[in-house]
Amino acid sequence: MKFSVILGFSVILLLSISACKTVEEQKEKVVEPGKTITFNYAAGFNNGTLFDTTFEIAAKEAGIYDPNRIYGPVTIIYGTDLLFPGLEEVLLGMKVEETRNARIPPEKAYGLKIENSTTVLSKDSIDNFETLEINNLVTVILPDGSRVNTYVTEIGEENITVDLNHPLAGEFIQFAVVVESIE
Repeated sequence: MKFSVILGFSVILLLSISACKTVEEQKEKVVEPGKTITFNYAAGFNNGTLFDTTFEIAAKEAGIYDPNRIYGPVTIIYGTDLLFPGLEEVLLGMKVEETRNARIPPEKAYGLKIENSTTVLSKDSIDNFETLEINNLVTVILPDGSRVNTYVTEIGEENITVDLNHPLAGEFIQFAVVVESIE
């Protein structure tokens, strides 16, 4: 009698454990903090002009192809990498093979444009100033040792003008995102 009660209890326990495992296995994976996700994207301006993508063919068609870049999906650990807030919001809750299109406002993308945030630097104070181009990133080291990223907006005879705003600050960004895998 005691053996049959234990056997019956064991069978019920095994069935409930296997049922739980089946439910867990059937649960669809979604993008959430701590998950490793792989995704492709295309990013453009409000007018539809593409400025960045992981798709090589799209980059070539848009005239933004960079032969020094490796095109293909991006893999990150969601919630720990440096994605801007709007893109994190778009990805949250997505499933494998799901596609989302979103219009991300400036404050959740590259930030709002701050007026009068330019400064003029002497070319002599910048390493390799002869190779600088408009929109190049220049890191300025302040007297306290902190670093500030700036972008070249103007190149003169003896000086360059830099802006603390990102070149895409103030822009709405259109994103199309496709999740390839979630681990």
